[in-house]
Amino acid sequence: MNIKLISFDLDGTLLSDQHQLDEKTIEAVQAVRAKGIKTLIATGRMYISAKPYVNSLEMKDPIITYNGALVMNPLLDEEIYHSPIPLAIAKDISKKVKEFDYYLQTFLDDTLYVAEKNDFTLKYENIAGVEAQVVNDLTDFMDKGPTKMLIIEEDEAVQIEIQNFLLDNFSDQIEITSSYPSFLEITKKGISKAVPLERYAAENNLKREEIMAFGDGLNDLKMIEWAGQGIAMENAHPALKDAADDIAQNNNQLGVAKYLNEKFDLGLEIN
Repeated sequence: MNIKLISFDLDGTLLSDQHQLDEKTIEAVQAVRAKGIKTLIATGRMYISAKPYVNSLEMKDPIITYNGALVMNPLLDEEIYHSPIPLAIAKDISKKVKEFDYYLQTFLDDTLYVAEKNDFTLKYENIAGVEAQVVNDLTDFMDKGPTKMLIIEEDEAVQIEIQNFLLDNFSDQIEITSSYPSFLEITKKGISKAVPLERYAAENNLKREEIMAFGDGLNDLKMIEWAGQGIAMENAHPALKDAADDIAQNNNQLGVAKYLNEKFDLGLEIN
């Protein structure tokens, strides 16, 4: 297996359900890197939310955040690539979402903004480790295109209703995906984790077959399909498992660390 680059999702993949990064996982990722294999994070998270994990993993390659809409250099905290939702489209979405009283979050300049805080806000803050900034009206507040927008809804029937509503009105302008069952994540049309990963591969003369990617959510699907070796977690969405080349153990069972240890002969003791 001639793998030269491995891309890792965070939540549900490298991290446990408690959003913890185990020392054994860190050890395995570092051991792979010691073999000369590049490693990077590709997440739906904000940059500020992903950076602590990147620091713990001592990664130096670019971080793919917001499902591919923002790529950052973690060493310099500098933007490499940014493709936000056009402002006019974002405002239209915000207006229509408000009319139907759906819960919306918007992300500008790596900051989370909400019209008001509720239980959904607290849930997201707990996952991401960030604090939302409250503004009176998201539509009026936005003065430039947001990196991502997020609707949270736990009722599956309402989720379907929201997704159909978004597709009916904006299907030619946005991408809709999900990293958690209750999340509907909105980015600019054409954006996915695969887009900057493919760009990075081209810049570093890497072939698809030399790239491995790990993920668990629908927001990982295009990345898993594009990579030469797409690895889904045992806890992954069924569509992701169907598309993957192989399956790693559950994220709560050190699935990534065990997979790396076996496939790359790392010789680590991982129970």
